[in-house]
Amino acid sequence: MMNVEDIVKKVKELVGEGNIEKATQYIEDHKDELGDQYDKVKDLISKADIGGMLDKVKNFFK
Repeated sequence: MMNVEDIVKKVKELVGEGNIEKATQYIEDHKDELGDQYDKVKDLISKADIGGMLDKVKNFFK
């Protein structure tokens, strides 16, 4: 069983590599270990995903 800090670290690594889907799946896989931190960690992903989408849109218009 992993602790919350390790899970968050791994999620940040995945997001940093642009693997939003893998990070989301990783959170789901460790939902029980995250407990009440689950929603906070999931919010990190949605914010990262929105940021990535905005970058793609900006690059599209260059």
